[in-house]
Amino acid sequence: MKNQIKIFLLGTIVCALVLFQIACKKNEAQRTNSLNANPAMFSRSLSSTSDSALVAYKKTTHEITAGFYRVQGPCYGPGVNGSNFSTVPDSLDVLILFCFDKSSPIISSVPGWISALHAKGTKVILTGNLNIPTGVPHTTAGYQTTAKMIMDSTVNKYGFDGYDIDVESNPSGSTLTDMAGVYTALSAYLGPKSGTGKLLTFDTNQTGSNSLFQQVYTMVDYVWLQAYGRGASTLQGTWNTFSPYIASGKFVPGFSFYEENGYPSNYWDDVTYPENGTGHAYDYARWEPTSGKKGGVFGYAIDRDTHLTSMHDNTLRVPDYKVTNDLIKIMNPVGTGGGTGAIFYQDINYGGTATSAIPKGNYTLAQLQAYGFVDNWASSVKLPAGWKVIMYKNNSFGGTSWTLTVSNTNFTMLSPNANDAVTSVKIQ
Repeated sequence: MKNQIKIFLLGTIVCALVLFQIACKKNEAQRTNSLNANPAMFSRSLSSTSDSALVAYKKTTHEITAGFYRVQGPCYGPGVNGSNFSTVPDSLDVLILFCFDKSSPIISSVPGWISALHAKGTKVILTGNLNIPTGVPHTTAGYQTTAKMIMDSTVNKYGFDGYDIDVESNPSGSTLTDMAGVYTALSAYLGPKSGTGKLLTFDTNQTGSNSLFQQVYTMVDYVWLQAYGRGASTLQGTWNTFSPYIASGKFVPGFSFYEENGYPSNYWDDVTYPENGTGHAYDYARWEPTSGKKGGVFGYAIDRDTHLTSMHDNTLRVPDYKVTNDLIKIMNPVGTGGGTGAIFYQDINYGGTATSAIPKGNYTLAQLQAYGFVDNWASSVKLPAGWKVIMYKNNSFGGTSWTLTVSNTNFTMLSPNANDAVTSVKIQ
């Protein structure tokens, strides 16, 4: 995919976390060393309680966040964030595997990784083509045969939730006829006409006047617009070409991460600055069409959404998906679809960064991080009426504990002082 335009998405990574609005008070060098020493600490194994909250969130109406992950195989080696694509942020809505190939060394792990993402409500689709196999006739029957082969040999075999078509040209003649024929045949299994809930998407650097799009737009769940290297001010003009055919909620503009290298260490010369929340990716997240709301944003090559070096000390940084997490937070702030639950705040008096609403359940640190919680960080909490929270100083419900039956504005007033000391909690 794609035109591989160099978009420099860079900055200094402050903390490796999972969701929503996050701040970090721990010593970065200590955190980096511990995560590098024990990579398992970075994977997120969520409880059934937190999984159910993620699934519920993704069923709400919200702007989605999607990402193309370049799979290890004939096209690419292991990504900066590794080959295990199931470690993407927990609230990513759609993951699109790019250059998926059955000869990949990770192929045996793919069904399990997809299943792990399904538990969090994340849909996993793959980018493919509409090519008719040798020996199959270029007829309606042949198009149906091709579509069934795609479903049986790939989509259904590995447990994918849909199929993405990368369109970077304006086909004509017999090529157009064949592509439209296979896409139409796929729409019986995938997309809005199928009734299956599985996705059929259109991935393109073209406009709404594209000849294939003109024939298949009623069968499309999302248009992933490859807007790489462009300012957000150009998006409205491109959206205008699609607006006569699809609702704005199906229009998802996307950017590309810096080619092959994660964030470069010298971000001063680059076009995107995650540390300051500015740049193309952030502008896309904040952009809306003049009427309606966009479907969301996507990042191409989120397998390199990480900071390789610090501009300050040139030390290796752990994978953290900072930009992806930031975009989720921008498009869906805390309180917009998070449901009822306990909300922890970074500062006293409900100030600073807040978690999303955390439902009843028992949460270790890793499980809390799915809601934007940071270790040794919380200073106040809001509780729904009748709820109780037991906060623990250590992970896995150990050490000093504090029990609250009402909201608390200032953890420094608890005895002993609970400010910036909470690591795990039970919410009842």
